[in-house]
Amino acid sequence: MKKAVQQLIPVAALAAVSAVTSVSACAQKVPSEVQWMQEAKWGISHHYLAGGTLDNAWYTITDYNEWNNYVNGFDVQAYADKAQKLGYRYVIFTITQNRGYLSTTSAIYDAHSPACPSKDIAPGCVVQQNTNQADYTPTRDLVLDLALALKEKDIKLIAYLPSHLGDRWTGTKVKAQYPDWFIEDFVSERAQTWGEHIAGWWFDGWYQADESEQILAPENEYPVADKLAQSVRSGNPNAVITISDGFDYSFVPNDPQSNYTQGEHNELPPIPESGAVSTALGTVVQWHGFTYTSLEDPLFGGWGQVKRSLKYSNDEVAQRVKAISEAGGVTTLDVAINPNGTWLVDRLVQIQSVGNTVGTTSDTTYSRLELVNDDDPRIVYSKDGDWLQMSNTGEGEYHQDMHITDVNGAYFTYDFEGSSIVYATSKAANQGDVEVFVDGVSQGIYSILDSNNYRQVQSIVFEKHNLAPGQHTLKVVKVSGEVMPVDVVLSVKSSLK
Repeated sequence: MKKAVQQLIPVAALAAVSAVTSVSACAQKVPSEVQWMQEAKWGISHHYLAGGTLDNAWYTITDYNEWNNYVNGFDVQAYADKAQKLGYRYVIFTITQNRGYLSTTSAIYDAHSPACPSKDIAPGCVVQQNTNQADYTPTRDLVLDLALALKEKDIKLIAYLPSHLGDRWTGTKVKAQYPDWFIEDFVSERAQTWGEHIAGWWFDGWYQADESEQILAPENEYPVADKLAQSVRSGNPNAVITISDGFDYSFVPNDPQSNYTQGEHNELPPIPESGAVSTALGTVVQWHGFTYTSLEDPLFGGWGQVKRSLKYSNDEVAQRVKAISEAGGVTTLDVAINPNGTWLVDRLVQIQSVGNTVGTTSDTTYSRLELVNDDDPRIVYSKDGDWLQMSNTGEGEYHQDMHITDVNGAYFTYDFEGSSIVYATSKAANQGDVEVFVDGVSQGIYSILDSNNYRQVQSIVFEKHNLAPGQHTLKVVKVSGEVMPVDVVLSVKSSLK
């Protein structure tokens, strides 16, 4: 995603766009292959991306083994179980974006991979066996595994990919190119491998092509778009597809292949007048808005921002998604997750709140809970813990702060009432185990260690949702590791203060 782009559509096409509203006044129906999106009402996306230090990638993971460990450790079944509870009906999931590392296997990508960048750019890059080419593909096809797990819950997966070759995969930022091996061979390989398990594609970066690569003679006006669509539909002829041509006309596609709008927006998308969009070329597509839920940073906006807090209140997001769906439109919310595939708990609460409001889930496991920050007076810290409060962490903790102790045996307690309790905190390489007690009874030893080097924030360590009605006490004790952080607990809102 880009915060801004330069529109490269020719003047004649711009005139056509200006004469067309972003929604159709006609009673035309969207194409049959995208009807399911309108029925789904909303979905989410994840920018699940690693890369080098160049441009400070979303996950600043430059080590092949570390990325491979995260990809292989992503629990797709646990993810799908939560997805069903939260109520979204599709996921847009990244294959890669510009920096090399993929979330899928690919013989084609391996065959065309460049040499590893310099060690200061990607110190953990490794080469493929018997070559000097960088190994950017993991040993697991996470995209397919996730799609299959979601399919069991009747949730679809849409693959996200730049329409051009990564422009930083060599470690140097260069103008994006459109080699046939990428837009034909690579996309076809993945599409044919996945077949109908992948419901569609969201292609970024078409606006970066030269005009000559976008529009040629009338008999072959859109070579890049046409090749992409042919590649996609070689695996699934009914795949939904959109090709990003920039923000200015993101609700009015300018290519003949898109059957839903790209919809990128830096704020909550506008409410359409109708779910059917008349494009600049006279076709009819599904209206679709696409925005992020995290606060912005100067480079990436809020796309995929694990380290930033939420941008909107739960009700703001939920009411806008509902209003868009009632007009026949579709909304995708970009939601940050940890590299190991786990949710940040404030995102869990927000997304289930959307599902409840839109009516796609009646489950309230998380949406009915109050997030209680580490500095709340209801959380009581042991006197012998030498506790330190850290503010403005900038790592993604709830409210960007936490308490930490380095004393084994130190603990905190939290009195609450109701049937549910959730304890979430950061997991990192310098942490160990904690013991959890409820009403004085040990619930077991739990790990807050992440053996890789990337911090997993707001991660659920312990949760229980079948407690007897009444008052209870949670106690968490440091057992091992250099430090134990305390970030947030969740319980039913109550009168206990």
